[in-house]
Amino acid sequence: MRRLIGILTFISLANLFCLNGQTKIDRIASFCKANEREILKEYFDFLSLPNFALNKEDINKNALFIQQMLSKRGVKSQLLDSKTQGTPAAVYGEVIVPNAKQTIVFYAHYDGQPVNPEKWHPAIKPFLPVFLSKPIDKGGEIIPFPAVGSPINPEWRISGRSSSDDKAGVMAIIHAYDAIVKSGLQPSCSIKFFFEGEEEIGSVHLGEILDKHKDLLSSDVWIIADGPVHQSGLPLIDFGVRGDVNMDITVFGPKRPLHSGHYGNWAPNPAHSTRKGRYFPV
Repeated sequence: MRRLIGILTFISLANLFCLNGQTKIDRIASFCKANEREILKEYFDFLSLPNFALNKEDINKNALFIQQMLSKRGVKSQLLDSKTQGTPAAVYGEVIVPNAKQTIVFYAHYDGQPVNPEKWHPAIKPFLPVFLSKPIDKGGEIIPFPAVGSPINPEWRISGRSSSDDKAGVMAIIHAYDAIVKSGLQPSCSIKFFFEGEEEIGSVHLGEILDKHKDLLSSDVWIIADGPVHQSGLPLIDFGVRGDVNMDITVFGPKRPLHSGHYGNWAPNPAHSTRKGRYFPV
């Protein structure tokens, strides 16, 4: 719950860099507070959708749900495919502001890790989101979804698969934009939305999507709403992000054990070759 609120505030602040005049964060915060029940209801509906990237039917339902959220807010959207057929699409949306000199892209991903329900606490289910008073393993109790007009405690936790990583980012980005527009504010830069559908399996086709749609995705800066919350709980902007590189290495060696007394020091040792970065022709 605090993570969603924190990201929502952060994205609102980021969007405000594109607004004319003084910061209107108070107006945005008031809108969010007045509509928090509706925001969370839509969020719970989103969390109810299984989202493992390799399940094509489920992942497509998530993509269409996001498109519907964008369309409800007047955002033109489409699905961006990769060069490889049958892979999860990225959901793209755009708000082109006339005479804007800058364009900002907001990124999050909507897929999640595979889940084994049997490893979850018996009182909760992966795709039946609920409020918890505190962590379930520390005596937390399930709290019914509040009725209209009932208060919502920001310290409550939301239990549900991908409720943090990273459907929270998707919801925060969309609702931050919604709050800005419905608060009567107008961005002065163009805004693009990019929601990936296979981050949790290594973003295998992300490069293909970016390359195929590079003209559509042209921008001045990307803001990535996917990462840990600062220990203080305050919104945080990191300049620059870390990445990783994955690779498969095939190492060739003897087809049977070799006695070190006979072959040591002169027969190529696959372990040593790999450690030293030395490769022998096959």
